[in-house]
Amino acid sequence: MKTHRIWTIATLIWFFALFNVERLLPQIDIASFVYGLAAVVGVSMLASPLLRRHNFGIVAAGFSAVWLIGKCILGYRLDLEALPIALLEVSSLIVSQYLCLEFARHTDEFELTSRQMLDVLKATSVPTVQECEPAFLEEIRRARRHERPLTFVALTPGTVTSDALAALAQTVTESLSKELILGGISRVLQKETKSHDLAVRVGDQILMLLPETDVAQASAMCKRLQITVAERLQIPVNTEAFAFGADELTLTGILDRLGRQKSDLQTPAPEIFELRLKETTTPEVSRLSAS
Repeated sequence: MKTHRIWTIATLIWFFALFNVERLLPQIDIASFVYGLAAVVGVSMLASPLLRRHNFGIVAAGFSAVWLIGKCILGYRLDLEALPIALLEVSSLIVSQYLCLEFARHTDEFELTSRQMLDVLKATSVPTVQECEPAFLEEIRRARRHERPLTFVALTPGTVTSDALAALAQTVTESLSKELILGGISRVLQKETKSHDLAVRVGDQILMLLPETDVAQASAMCKRLQITVAERLQIPVNTEAFAFGADELTLTGILDRLGRQKSDLQTPAPEIFELRLKETTTPEVSRLSAS
């Protein structure tokens, strides 16, 4: 979230400086349509996921071509004397594109993380008896009508000890750390891989498919990724390449390998609560049964 704020502040400061540059430095005479084009570039990067997924240089070249066409149509000078202003105009478009791209990427990551957290909360939350009362009554009526067995089980958590709280805190910390690390690695992959390379998440790992790439080229790319991730995230990354047709023939085989590697690293999770199970009829259940 702190990084997202930094990119937001940088983007706002940049556009404020760009739209007031001629007031601050009267000797600079930027073409008037460049201001509108810079705004269009920024909005396009914010609104279009397709542009964000494409290579940054190709998209920048496309916007530069639009700038050049606009200069020709509107009759602006295109000679050596106007070169410094032209470079300044192109640079302003590229900076606007880059800042809005990073702002949009961090916004996407924030939305993804929020959605994942909501999914986790929805999956782990247990509704109240008031919310499920109609379903309870329906099952009770069905059991009475058809004389079918029906059992109630009450789960009562025991006392939470300090060790259990420490284990819970460690579990939450590890889970959040994995999400942050995978998010950081995904940003590195977006910049360091080709546009036609595919990367997907498999549990706590990332699986990449590299078309038109042999094992030697993949190994070189893996070393480059390891160095980049170590520099930016300060964590090591283990990599392994599988050649199609030699090491593995199917996607299932690759996923099985990943599953075996993951299971080898897993350890039994600590017990957070001591659950006591008993067959019972609670006051709330008694009220439902009576109805």
